[in-house]
Amino acid sequence: MMNVRHKLLFTLALCLTAALPVAYAQSFPSKPLRLIVRAPPGGTDDLIARLIAPAIGKALGQQMIVDYRTGAGGLVAWEYVSKQPPDGYTLMLAASGLAAVKSLRGEISIDPFRDFGWVSQVTSFMLVILVHPSLPARTQKELIVLARSRPGQLSYGTSGMGATPHLAAEYFKAMAKVQINHVPYKGAGPMYLDLIGGRIEMGSAVLGSALPHIRSGRVRALGVSGVERSPQLPDVPTIAEQGLAGYAFEPFYSLVVPARTPREIMGTLADAIAKGMTTPEFREQFAKIVGSDVVVNTPEQMLQVAKKEAELIDKIARAANIKEE
Repeated sequence: MMNVRHKLLFTLALCLTAALPVAYAQSFPSKPLRLIVRAPPGGTDDLIARLIAPAIGKALGQQMIVDYRTGAGGLVAWEYVSKQPPDGYTLMLAASGLAAVKSLRGEISIDPFRDFGWVSQVTSFMLVILVHPSLPARTQKELIVLARSRPGQLSYGTSGMGATPHLAAEYFKAMAKVQINHVPYKGAGPMYLDLIGGRIEMGSAVLGSALPHIRSGRVRALGVSGVERSPQLPDVPTIAEQGLAGYAFEPFYSLVVPARTPREIMGTLADAIAKGMTTPEFREQFAKIVGSDVVVNTPEQMLQVAKKEAELIDKIARAANIKEE
């Protein structure tokens, strides 16, 4: 049997072990952090990462270094982060596609809710339905009438198979009951070249990247995917208010960490994200550069947002038989 001395030592060891996460969280962070980005420089992920890293780092009192781990449609970054120590020093900028990876890429081993901790949202964004100015449809209702009169004859481009613009357009097609061909491109840039050049009649894109082309008149915006109109395009109605009631698709960007990161550390990170990203100056800069608003929340709230988004994307992907390439 355990004697009194051994019992006391055992109890003390348990108390010290239980206190370790709290003590560690109180000293966190004590060195620079890394923000892993799945996409190469020049895109929306890069733009957001370079904006938020200094703001969050300042709130934490440590430098946050942007680290690119590109390839395989995000899989390289996802696998890398999932294998890092769960100490809070490695974060990743993740989009809705990670939450829905089982629906879009069911063959991979990554599990979004087993392998990652969801820290906080940083923004949500809208998609926009675009047409070439020569297309005889100036409203969404006119587009639907035109598409129904020419089933399978119109084509729309996106930045790629399974990307959020593709999901938004397929969601639109299902609700509008129209047949429009999808032309996937390797990025938004090539898609815009063909849309502006009139080689495809339509496009679906992230609103922020589309704004310069809309404002120049090279493409026409017919509807945005949000619950409400975009402040950047107040004259463009939502898809829902133009006859497709219930349509709403606002994908997110969030920050995630490896699974088993202590709750206290995730809370510290979420607090720093909120502190660094919700000043009036930062909100104004973010909206101007990214074209969407800052949205932050707690780890508990972010987990629920991610699960809800995964359910919606699964519904869209199953209906349209979408699988990422």
